[in-house]
Amino acid sequence: MKRFSQYWIPGLAIAVSAALGIQLAHAQAPSADAAERFPLKPVRIVIPVPPGGIQDALARGIAVELTKAWGQPVLVENRPGATGVIAAEHVARSAPDGYTIFQSDSVNLMTNQFLRRNLPYDAVRDFTPVIGLVHTGGEVLVARAQLPAKNAQELVALARGKPGTLNYGSFGIGSAAHVGAEKFGLAAGIKATHIPYKGGGDIAKALLAGEIDFAFTGVPGVLPLIRQDRIRALAFSGLQRSPALPDVSTLLESGYSVETGSWFGWFVPAATPKAIVDRISAEAGRTLESHAFRDKFVLGVGLEPLNVQAAPFGDLVKETREKYSALFKTLQIKLE
Repeated sequence: MKRFSQYWIPGLAIAVSAALGIQLAHAQAPSADAAERFPLKPVRIVIPVPPGGIQDALARGIAVELTKAWGQPVLVENRPGATGVIAAEHVARSAPDGYTIFQSDSVNLMTNQFLRRNLPYDAVRDFTPVIGLVHTGGEVLVARAQLPAKNAQELVALARGKPGTLNYGSFGIGSAAHVGAEKFGLAAGIKATHIPYKGGGDIAKALLAGEIDFAFTGVPGVLPLIRQDRIRALAFSGLQRSPALPDVSTLLESGYSVETGSWFGWFVPAATPKAIVDRISAEAGRTLESHAFRDKFVLGVGLEPLNVQAAPFGDLVKETREKYSALFKTLQIKLE
């Protein structure tokens, strides 16, 4: 009996291990049939910013439409902090089954790999591009209403006249707002103190409270405050004037060769089956093509349609990464 147990137990262990291996393989690699029936449970869109603001509104708008199309809840989960690292790590470590989607702007996803030495994920290998949603077209340079500057030239003159006294806000080190301000400072030959916040809503509050002097931010989040004269628009960073702010000059018109802006896109964990990636991409793309959706969540808030499907979006991601690699060598932005 003793000799029998010596052989029987290892054999049982081998059998159990094999069974578990088969189960894990099925769990990690959804079948083609599963892709056709996707989704079978709620889907989460993880975003790296707090509730409110342009990115949050976009995600929630798409989530409503996908919930109707799929018959399953599509939920938005806000995981702000560390300029997108917290949200990105969460998605990178999620099951590669399409049920966890990372929505990021181009700057947050790209810049962390050039700023942080020990990222808890690999920005290139750990994500699969799904769809490019929209382009911001540019950002507006805004200032607190009490600042004695009515345009970009006057802001530069003020900064030069009082070196080191002005400060600006951003969404965090390496964010679009931070990079935009640093590019502007380099082009204008000025220096200002950087104060990071968590999101666009916090920047607007800081401007209203007089905590910061100026900032680069998306048009939709501050447009009501500009129209109410509670904060002042100094310039727009797009190639052309913003349709929402036709009387505000571009930075190029103001004499500064600075263009900012970013795209918003979706990513899933790298091992997600292509069939599921394509399904998510196609359905989100149909939502973006809806005139009603565009009018409310894209064109109506100053964004530009993009709707780039998975393969060409992957090319855009690569091109953007190369651009920021060169840019960061010039700006020499470092973690504070």
